[in-house]
Amino acid sequence: MTSQEHITLLLARLAEGDQAAEQPLVAAVVDRLERIARGQMARQARGVTLEPRMLAHDALLKLLQAPREFDNRRHFFSYATRVMANALIDHHRRRVAEKRGGEQFQVSLSVAAGEPDIEIDRVPMLLDELEALDARSADLVRLRVFWGASMEETANLLGVSLSTVERDWRFARRWLAANL
Repeated sequence: MTSQEHITLLLARLAEGDQAAEQPLVAAVVDRLERIARGQMARQARGVTLEPRMLAHDALLKLLQAPREFDNRRHFFSYATRVMANALIDHHRRRVAEKRGGEQFQVSLSVAAGEPDIEIDRVPMLLDELEALDARSADLVRLRVFWGASMEETANLLGVSLSTVERDWRFARRWLAANL
């Protein structure tokens, strides 16, 4: 059984109420969540004083305290992305409130250099609008921007072809640019 299948199985067991699946699930995903948080924060969370380990563990605690049924690991990681992004946004808001208009926290919506950044406070609203229009494109943006997933990893996680991910990525970037 692959680690991907293992995670999906643990999520299903947890959804059925098997609390014994909680610890193995945490062990299976925590390192990946920490790596993703570390990479994301290094690339885009300039000036954030949170530790990636704390962000990953906080996301896991929130996910486990309010149990949800996840269709698969992609659904789980998509939801975890939202939890971690919201934690970063909340931290940023507290910091800016303390500084009363201090440095703005920017998140790039492109892996390519030289593209404009946007304020992180606008990201949840934009992603909600995109999700209403095209849920898969919103998931793709979350995976690419917040998780730092490559195009190939994103295709695998979404269960679609690489060409579909490339087409959806072009659409999502154009849509986001038009709505900034």
